[in-house]
Amino acid sequence: MADRAAWACGTGPGLLGYGSDPWCRWRTCRRYWVPRALADGVVESAGQQERTDAHRSLAYAEADPVHAVRHRALSRPEATDPCLAEDTAEAAGRARADGERALSAELFVLAAELTPVNRPALRLSRFLTAAREAAAAGDSNLARRAANAVAASRPAPAEHVAALLAVVDSHSQALAGVAGLLERCRRLASSDPQSLAAVELRAAIRANVSNSDPHEALGAARKAAELARSAGRPALEAASLTMRARMERVLNEGDSRATLDRALALDVAAEADGIANSPQYLAARHAIFDDRLAEARSRLTVLLAVAEQHGQEEDLVDIWRSLAEVEVRSGACAKALAWAGKALDASVAAGLSLGPACYTTALAQSTGGSFAAALRYAAYGERAAREEGDVLHRNRNLWMAGAVRLHTGDINGAVTAFALLDRTEDSRRPADPSVFRWQPDAIEALVAAGELTSAQNMILTFPATARQDSATGAGWTRARALLLDRAGETDRAVELLHAAAEVFRRDGLPLEEARTHLARGRIQRAHRRQAAARTAFQDARDLYLLARAQPMLATVQEHLDRLDGQGRSRSREEGRAGLTDSEARLADLVSRGATNQQAAQQMYIQAAQQMYISVKTVESMLSRIYRKLRVRSRTQLLAALLAHTG
Repeated sequence: MADRAAWACGTGPGLLGYGSDPWCRWRTCRRYWVPRALADGVVESAGQQERTDAHRSLAYAEADPVHAVRHRALSRPEATDPCLAEDTAEAAGRARADGERALSAELFVLAAELTPVNRPALRLSRFLTAAREAAAAGDSNLARRAANAVAASRPAPAEHVAALLAVVDSHSQALAGVAGLLERCRRLASSDPQSLAAVELRAAIRANVSNSDPHEALGAARKAAELARSAGRPALEAASLTMRARMERVLNEGDSRATLDRALALDVAAEADGIANSPQYLAARHAIFDDRLAEARSRLTVLLAVAEQHGQEEDLVDIWRSLAEVEVRSGACAKALAWAGKALDASVAAGLSLGPACYTTALAQSTGGSFAAALRYAAYGERAAREEGDVLHRNRNLWMAGAVRLHTGDINGAVTAFALLDRTEDSRRPADPSVFRWQPDAIEALVAAGELTSAQNMILTFPATARQDSATGAGWTRARALLLDRAGETDRAVELLHAAAEVFRRDGLPLEEARTHLARGRIQRAHRRQAAARTAFQDARDLYLLARAQPMLATVQEHLDRLDGQGRSRSREEGRAGLTDSEARLADLVSRGATNQQAAQQMYIQAAQQMYISVKTVESMLSRIYRKLRVRSRTQLLAALLAHTG
């Protein structure tokens, strides 16, 4: 056994049994399978005495001094040893300095267990440190092990609360099941403002992420900030004020900017309580919401340097994700893909929640990669967030799924995704539309589906306080223009689209500007204004080309190709009046004798974006085609098309 374990420590594959599917990789193992993990697997399959002997052998075989100490500690499972405890605690500190937080947590637990019982304060300190390190590593099992050891040592209430909050923090985004822990912490911390402030801060985060209840989150954040101030804890106060400012921005309630300025004025280091909880990071996020992209990029670059030196993996992931959003808005699609890829890879490797990273990857893929990949990542992210009770990122992944289906012509799929998102948001919808910009996409899908009343009702939810001349307002203007066109006010719709495009150009948002030109081209083409349509499509194509936005570039090029064919076959187009591009393509396939199943497969193959088309979608589209062309069968459809072929 010892020989086999020593062999496993020195040889073996770097990564076994994983495909390219991040969901499978994440669900199978929270860390990549490396040689040391293989050695541990060999050891753990043995009996107690064999394990002890194997770890003793591995301690001699291991070249890395930190891992050698770990094996020495594991070879003494039922004994205290003050010298070995010191060595193990020192190795834990080195692992922490190297950013190996999971290893650090395990070593601090071992150091605490090796510490003699006649030194209870030192044992307790090491268990508490282990709990915090496990929280940083996202290892809930190890955090609970350390917290249970703290509880067994009869700690002071503040120490007990600190250990339990480490368990809460170890859950990352999966906070749906920690309500009982938080209530227990409240009881323990009832007479301690500092501890209670820490509890209320976690309650605010949970209300926002898992309950999707910004009102509850704001109330808890306000309590946390006041308690932290009364306790004289500036780092905790800064984090609580940051959470309060975040919720005030979401709800458009109070003065979010003033609250954030108060947090920044405390001059607490960004890494003091986790960079993602810092006012410096929220200032960068607000710059993204306001499309102050140069400022956002500058702030995030500073924070990235801090995270690389002091932060933990989750901080790096959050910063990379935000940088990807900045580059998407800026039209730097290749850079966005690179940042999103780093965030996803790190999330998989560290066993972090996949909902956030998959959302960002879907966003980046939808602009610079492929629509098919964007749909896959949105599905992975929605599934992961749903299983973890992360309502916030479940909704964001639903947004991506709906937006991509809208872009690829799967209108029914888009409407379904947005309807599910709308039900989840319910009355808790953010009052500030710049925080979560899904509604204009939903309105566009409803207009395309002919559900004009629903689209109008959603437009009426646009907050009166939002600026119409902002980029967020321009997004709603674009959606309203599409509805006006369907109501017969085409010239007014085109006028609004010109105005929206100008706002996007002014704010340096090329992809939004291009999308607005694309919408204008579709309207002009539908009304036989070929020259105006060609100009709009060419404007969109030029912007997509500069941004290297491959999926939308393929879409607009297809429009141009079809437009170029209109002059040669005008009478045939008249026979298809009112059909969308996807419907016209389907009509061609069916008229040539394709079954619904064959049509679904052919549309998947033909689509430049490789979109997925189900048989059910084909059936729905055919119903609309029949209604628009006033036919009732495939035979009548063929006759209608042939009658107008030049």
